[in-house]
Amino acid sequence: MRSGAVAETMLPARRRKCRIDTLALARHFPTNQSVIEMAAPAHALRLAPRRRGRPPIAGLRDSILRAAETAFTRQDYHEVQMEQVAEACGVGKGTLYRHFPSKRALYLGVMLEDIARLRAELEARLATDDPPVEKIERIVRHTLAYFWDRRFFSGLIHPHEPRRDGEREWLRHRAQLSRFVQETLEEAIAAGHVRQVSARIAAEMLLSMMHSANRYRMRGDRLEDLAAAVIDVFMRGVATPAGRRVLGRRRP
Repeated sequence: MRSGAVAETMLPARRRKCRIDTLALARHFPTNQSVIEMAAPAHALRLAPRRRGRPPIAGLRDSILRAAETAFTRQDYHEVQMEQVAEACGVGKGTLYRHFPSKRALYLGVMLEDIARLRAELEARLATDDPPVEKIERIVRHTLAYFWDRRFFSGLIHPHEPRRDGEREWLRHRAQLSRFVQETLEEAIAAGHVRQVSARIAAEMLLSMMHSANRYRMRGDRLEDLAAAVIDVFMRGVATPAGRRVLGRRRP
C-alpha cells in the first residue's frame, strides 16, 4: 500500500470524508491552487444565502423627489401626504419610507437637490468673460425664475431652530451658494462696478432680497418686474441725492 493511502486510512472517519468531498469538488470546480486544504468543515462549503426582498428600482429615488417637489409646489407643507407621493410614483408607502423615513426628510431631500441644482446652473451661466455687473443681474433673474414656482423652498428652516442632520446639510449647500454670490460681488468691486462694501454681507443682502421678493409677491406680480426691482434697489439703493445728503450730515 502506498504511503499516502496508509496515511489517509489513519485519519479519523470524519476527516477522511472531508478529504473525499473536497477532492470531488476540486474535480468539478478546479482552482488555481495545486493543493486544497483538507481540514475545512463541511459548512464552509455552503453557498452564501440569497438576499431577501425586491431588488432596488433604478431611478426610483429621483422619481420620488420629482413627485414630492410637485406636491410641495401645489400644496402647503402640512397638506402634503406621504400616501399621495407614493401613489404618484407607483410604489407602496413601505418603499417610500425606506428611502425617506418621514415627510420632513422628504422635504429636505427636495430642498437639498434644488439648491445644489441652482448653484450648478448659476456656475454654468456665469462661466463667461462678461462684465461682473452683468453676472450679478444674471444671478438675480435666474434665481427668481428658478424658484418662481417653488415658493415652498422658503419655508420651515429658520435661523433659531435646532440643527438636525438634514438642516445642517441644507445650510452647508446654502453657504456654498452664498460664497458663489460673494465671489461675483468681489469681482464687481475689483472692476469698480460696486462700491467698496463687505462682499459677504452684500451677498446675504442680495439673497434675502430675492427670497423676500419671491415669498411675498402678489398675484399680479410679474417675474420680469420683480427681477428689475431687486436689481435696481440692490445696485442703486433707494435714497435720492437729497436723502444721502441728510444721512451724510448725521454722520460724525
